[in-house]
Amino acid sequence: MKILLVANVAKEHVNKFHIPTIKYLISKGWQVDIACSVDAEVPAGDNIYHMSWKRSPFTLKTFIGIEELKKLIAKNDYNIIYCHTPVGGLVARVAARSARKKGVKVVYCGHGLHFYKGAPLMSWLVFYPMEKWMATMTDMFITINPEDYERVKKDFNQKMLVRMIPGIGVNFDRLNIENRKEVRMEYREKLGIPADGEVLIYVAEILKNKNQQMLIHTLKELHDKGRKMYLLLPGPDHSNGEFHKLAEELRLKDYVKFLGWRSDIGQLMAASDMCVASSIREGFGINLVEAQYCHLPVVAVTNRGHRAIIKDGENGFLVPMNDSKAMANRVLQVMDDKNLYQRLANIDVEQYKCENIAKIIYEYLQEVIQK
Repeated sequence: MKILLVANVAKEHVNKFHIPTIKYLISKGWQVDIACSVDAEVPAGDNIYHMSWKRSPFTLKTFIGIEELKKLIAKNDYNIIYCHTPVGGLVARVAARSARKKGVKVVYCGHGLHFYKGAPLMSWLVFYPMEKWMATMTDMFITINPEDYERVKKDFNQKMLVRMIPGIGVNFDRLNIENRKEVRMEYREKLGIPADGEVLIYVAEILKNKNQQMLIHTLKELHDKGRKMYLLLPGPDHSNGEFHKLAEELRLKDYVKFLGWRSDIGQLMAASDMCVASSIREGFGINLVEAQYCHLPVVAVTNRGHRAIIKDGENGFLVPMNDSKAMANRVLQVMDDKNLYQRLANIDVEQYKCENIAKIIYEYLQEVIQK
């Protein structure tokens, strides 16, 4: 079996989400090739192809990439084109139209559709008709949350198989560390945080959709209540320093730690006490699952991706979007109640393990071949 995995970029997508699945498929005797904008070394896969497209679909590079991909698909005898991200999904499905007529199956995995309950009107006007059109070129559509699943099943190509997985899989191995207490003290010293300081963490790219400004305002609310907590923000900054300026304006410069892209997330989790999450749009909150695996309670804003994981009051707390006061109050509630903290710090997340998700994906890909 030969499969071509198509996505936007290597560093922040293929390497972040797909390596365990790629390895699992290869272990089953499949050939797995990868086509993306190669901005980092990809540690798994049989053949890695660098494509011209970028993260946004609205550039000339997208059209160049479609032509590149057409030639690649025509040259190789693939059984499945397995595509991800808006860019990967667009170029792959357009480029594979001729191949589909010859029996090649096209599978798209949506990591959170841009049109959802409460989404901006422009997202509906642009992405909904685009996705509905591309669904006519799709044999299987995999979603990662219930809202997207119901939408796709109801509104799109009725001949298309629609399936759901609980997230794209979490590689827990990268979070495992030894000597947790020692690491906690070491990292706090490196970060300039007192041993008895209270630390919040949110692992995400720094950008408008991830909405870190809400967390900075939440930190301000906590400081105004006399709780001098710290906020760790590991992730590449795409905000042109906007959130740095906000932290300075609110006199929180020494308490908000912008850490850039990091590979030591397990160690940073060990240095923290709680996970907070603020994203406006989320297909699936993988960072929440990672935090729970690291025994951190979670307080997050309510969105479809977070609701797929957090049941309010059961395994974490959900608060209204951009309600910094509500988030601050929930943070204090958990931090000040030892029994509640311990309960929320010990949540079973085994179902999200990447090996388990890889097996489900393998079964779905076999199903589409047999269709």
